[in-house]
Amino acid sequence: MKAGYLRGLAVLALALLFIGAVLSVQWPKGDVSQDDTVTNRDVGRAMFGESGASGYGLIMLFIGVLLLVALLGGIFLAKEEKEDEI
Repeated sequence: MKAGYLRGLAVLALALLFIGAVLSVQWPKGDVSQDDTVTNRDVGRAMFGESGASGYGLIMLFIGVLLLVALLGGIFLAKEEKEDEI
């Protein structure tokens, strides 16, 4: 019973971490320039921002961890258990 509370607390902490990361990013307003050329520098600025506190890098890291956990959970659930033959 205590393990269930710990799991719930861990899920709640992870959810709050995701929400805090999403809310801390300064999202663009939607005014996209007409220039279609995107350079590596533009991608770097979008991922990591001009300063260390802005950008999408932290969000991408959290999404990657979430997808990894989901993949491992799916593999665990899909794994067949073999019965012991006596």
